[in-house]
Amino acid sequence: MYKKFLMLCIAAGSFMALSTNTSFAQATETTVKFNKTDAGAFTTTIEAPKDVVAGSMEDYFKKTFSSKSSSSKGYKLYKGVLWNEVSTDKLDVYYKVEGKKNNSQVFLLVSKGYDNFTTTQNDPQTAQGAINFLSGLNVKVSEYSKTMAVAASSKVLDDAQKDYNKYVKRDEDLKKQKEKLEKDIADNQSKMGDREKELNNAKSKLDEVKQ
Repeated sequence: MYKKFLMLCIAAGSFMALSTNTSFAQATETTVKFNKTDAGAFTTTIEAPKDVVAGSMEDYFKKTFSSKSSSSKGYKLYKGVLWNEVSTDKLDVYYKVEGKKNNSQVFLLVSKGYDNFTTTQNDPQTAQGAINFLSGLNVKVSEYSKTMAVAASSKVLDDAQKDYNKYVKRDEDLKKQKEKLEKDIADNQSKMGDREKELNNAKSKLDEVKQ
């Protein structure tokens, strides 16, 4: 129970830290090494643990694309998906999250196929869509963190309730056992009294015969 409570405190602490900073983050265009070449990308920094940010993005993309991701060159990849928030064309969406403690950096690459990665020069509209997504990512992370904190709290509550119910049931069983035991003791004492009378009568008769 202590371990579960500690995990709840950590989750709640992450949410409290995030909830105080839900203004839009600053996203920028950058260049990263991908498959040994320079590739256009977009990035932002989120003041939250890496696993929380990555979990938030994976949760969002799974719901948005209704598909599973694969791995490619150290990135999570959603291939050939429709992402209306960014573009009306099908896209290959790559992302990864790096960082330590409560400081995470997100890298997002968007391609319309064949690793032709989007930049503000070759596709300004799609690039702006990617930047807008990253700019609002900390709000999504905050909402995700709150959902996780609520889920963790609910899990601890459910486990505590189940644990309590187990001892309530045990208490009821013990009381029933006690009542039965007390009845058995009373019955046994009554029978023991009867047998004592029979024993005394038998002793008296034996004494009479011996005289």
